[in-house]
Parts: sequence; C-alpha cells; structure tokens
Amino acid sequence: MDSAISVVIPLHNKARYVSRALDSVLGQIHHDFEVVVVNDGSTDGSDDVVRRYTDPRIRLIHREHVNSEGGHAARNLGIAESRADLIAFLDADDEWLPEHLATIVRLSQRHPECGAYATAYEIVDRQHRRRRPAFAGVPPPPWEGVIPNYFCYRSTPVCSSSVAVPRRVFNSVGLFPEGVGRSGDSYMWWRIALKYRMSASTRVGAVYHHDAGNRAGEQYTVAQLRDREQRLNKLIDDALESGRLPPGVTPDGLVEYRNERSIAVAYSLAATGNAVGARGFLRAAVSTRRHRLEWIHVWVLSFVPESMQTALRQIIRRGAAVREVDTAPER
Repeated sequence: MDSAISVVIPLHNKARYVSRALDSVLGQIHHDFEVVVVNDGSTDGSDDVVRRYTDPRIRLIHREHVNSEGGHAARNLGIAESRADLIAFLDADDEWLPEHLATIVRLSQRHPECGAYATAYEIVDRQHRRRRPAFAGVPPPPWEGVIPNYFCYRSTPVCSSSVAVPRRVFNSVGLFPEGVGRSGDSYMWWRIALKYRMSASTRVGAVYHHDAGNRAGEQYTVAQLRDREQRLNKLIDDALESGRLPPGVTPDGLVEYRNERSIAVAYSLAATGNAVGARGFLRAAVSTRRHRLEWIHVWVLSFVPESMQTALRQIIRRGAAVREVDTAPER
C-alpha cells in the first residue's frame, strides 16, 4: 500500500522554533514524505531559516495575504499544494518523536475507513515540565485502533500537531474554517468525527510546546467560548437532523456531550467570577439528565461570593466530576 505522506507546516514568526520542528520531521524513521512549509507573512526571518535546509523533500511556499489568526488559511494552502493522499500537520513551534509518522501510516493502512489518524501527545509548559493528557473514550495504553466514541468529553485525543487526515476526507467535509480564530481546530475535528470514525494510538508521537512566543492566546473570552460552542451545537444539530452518525455515536450521547461541554465552560467561568456568563452556558445545558448533579453544583457556585468559592470548588470536585473547560491544544 502507498506509504507516502505530506507534512504541512504553517509558519508565522517562528524563527526560534522552526528548526526544531523541521529537524524532528527529518528524524522520522518513516522516510517517504514531503514537507510543505507555508510562510504566512513572517517578518522575523522564519523563511530564511527554512531556506537553509537543502533536503529536496522540503518545499517553502508563501501566502500572498497577511497572517490569519490560527494559521487555518495557511494549512488550507498547504493542503492544496501537497501531493500525497495522506496529509499530516505540524505547527512550527512543536515537534515529533521519531516514530510519529510510522505510527500514522500504520494506522491508516490498518483502518483505511477512518477519517483521521492521531498519536498521543505530550504538553511541555514554560517551566519545561511535561504532562500527558488523559483521553476519554480511548482505552488505556498500550493501545491503538479505532476510537470507540470520539464524543466523550475531557481532553480530545487529537491536536493540530498529532493528526493526519486523508485528502478524500477534506474533499468530503471541507477544509479548515478561516476567520474563526483558533477554534477552527476543534471545529475541523468535530466535523470529521461526525461523519467518520477516528483512529488513534496511545504511543506519544507529538510534543506540544507552550513556551512559544506567539501562541494564539492562553484564554478564551466569553464571546469566543460562546462562538466555539455555538459552532459545535450547529454541527450536532445538523448531524441529528440528518440521522447519519458514525458507528458508536448515539443521538442521546451527542446531546449529553454538548451539555457536558456547556457545564464545563460554566464551571470555568463561575470559578473566575463570571457568574453571568456561567449561567448563560448552564441554561444551554438545562436539558441534561446524565450530568444533572454537576449542573446543580455549578449553578450554586455561580451565586457564591468569591471569598467562599475556593472551598466550594473543592467540595464540587469531590462530589461530582465537573471538568474544566476543554484545554486541548488549539490555535
């Protein structure tokens, strides 16, 4: 079977980091790849760093327009310029471990029906501490295969530097949404997961670095959170109306996935003193049955004075598994 793969790297002012990314690609044990680096309006000499590489598998192209938030337009140009049927993504300030592409190719060959393939990833914070997110819906390691149900809340097993998508899937569901900020990553994975099953490995293949200087932002505003969740709600509503869901995904499960996300956003807002914003998200989740206790706890939290919130949050965490807002890496 074909083992060629295209690697798309959007590049905007990452001169300090792009060598780390490119070196990690060139260090893969799987060698049948091309690298499409899309210079997205860099002004710090990032493109000059790329030009120093003489490996013929690396191509540098340029966007004519200014950088767009999140790099989604650059990814889309990279997809259009790529040649392989399987397209992997790596942000210019992240890196891969040597077996990442080999794992991706193996997953794609074993599960050709899937819409995306991902390895596990580690997150490195500014103090250089490493952590590995726990993924709901994915069996414990060591494991690889088809995710039983992507729509289990908590950290998503897909991030922008750990995933590869077949070209046929982009032809079916569309490209990354442009002009929506960093929430375009989540929107892309949701759109794929509502039509295809997803395949993953618990082998760590990607490293997401929080130390980069121009990440898209550490916190969402309430308006950004509302926009992100409304986009998800529209996708879920359309999927429920069509009645066509991937195996393992049920209508009730999708509704409760949406409710749990809204409760988690409300919890994060209430914990930071935004009671009005929290109650707005709770109203969107008022239909929940599976997470009713969490809903009640967060509703109470939204009325508690800030001086008492720390103690109440500890009680809530012990009494009901209310989760923080999704913190999966996203641009």
